[in-house]
Amino acid sequence: MKGVETQLQALAERDLAVWPQMPARLIHVLAPGLGIDLEVAAGVADLATGEPLHPGARFRIASVTKSFVAAATLRLVEDGRLSLDAVLDDLVAAETLDVLREGGYATGEITLRLLLTHTSGIYDFAADAYDDSIADGFTAQCMKEPTRRWTRLEQIGFAVAHGRPYGPPGSVYAYSDTGACLVGEVLERVTGQTMGAAIRELVGYERLGLTHTWHESIEPEPPDLPHLSHQYEGEIDVAGYDPSVDLWGGGGLMSTCHDLALFFRGLLRGDVFRVPATLATMTTVIDTPHAPEASDDGDPPDTAMFLFRTEAGGETWWGHGGWWGTTAWTCPRRDLTVVAGDQQAHMPDDFDRRTILADVLGHLDG
Repeated sequence: MKGVETQLQALAERDLAVWPQMPARLIHVLAPGLGIDLEVAAGVADLATGEPLHPGARFRIASVTKSFVAAATLRLVEDGRLSLDAVLDDLVAAETLDVLREGGYATGEITLRLLLTHTSGIYDFAADAYDDSIADGFTAQCMKEPTRRWTRLEQIGFAVAHGRPYGPPGSVYAYSDTGACLVGEVLERVTGQTMGAAIRELVGYERLGLTHTWHESIEPEPPDLPHLSHQYEGEIDVAGYDPSVDLWGGGGLMSTCHDLALFFRGLLRGDVFRVPATLATMTTVIDTPHAPEASDDGDPPDTAMFLFRTEAGGETWWGHGGWWGTTAWTCPRRDLTVVAGDQQAHMPDDFDRRTILADVLGHLDG
């Protein structure tokens, strides 16, 4: 164990040296069969104060939230409380439908299944995060008004006002935070709970051992709050952003590397669902063509329900990434889960967050 910890610490320090854009590096490896449950940290928790980062820190997991949202939604499906073929007309509030219809969306043809696979055609309100040619997008607006409290409906309206449908429902794949926000609304309407509370209950945080995951600014913070690992967009500390910039389904959860490791391992082992067929549904890879004008942050080409499949180190991994530098992947065949944070949204084009998977695997095999 000590040797593995030393190797992981060396990896973290190496990445900081090679990629000075990183304020910090977190790496967590969970491999129960090898007796490994380790986390290392390097760098600073806060560039302004120089406070060193320690293992176990909390951070906004951004789009990694989507995998939690999908898992909770599919629990409702397997319990017969939702249908993947249900359409938006029957799933969301009338005011939400009015906004979408004004944007030209055929809400009677957009199903829950299409939302969960990013094939609804709904424009991503955060598209400018991935496309520098968009000058007046949502990310730019957040920089101007970092403390603004956004509602879900305002973000859906922003998508309608700033972009057109990527294509007819089911015709193209186009990553969409807007679609994920709609799934968050569905969770709340079906359960009568906040999105965070619904996910907590349906996923089963207590059963999986998750102790430091919560819906930021909506659910109470844990009593033994871990220290914060600040995250950055270039030089901007996003801790100053109101959580609502990414709160309603496309993101929203605060967590730790350890909790994320437990979640993704449990998810891919089938511990979240009642029946194996539900996991099979969630991990069914789509073959829908990619919309050329859609957002692309280097996600793997193999897309399932708010979950991606990738290859690294000769193994197949399942997981998701988060905008502010989170990487969470599990390899079911090896019962190996790796969660890492580089805490920086704007890394160079030649930086691949998934490289850490092969790095860790190489050390374990070596």
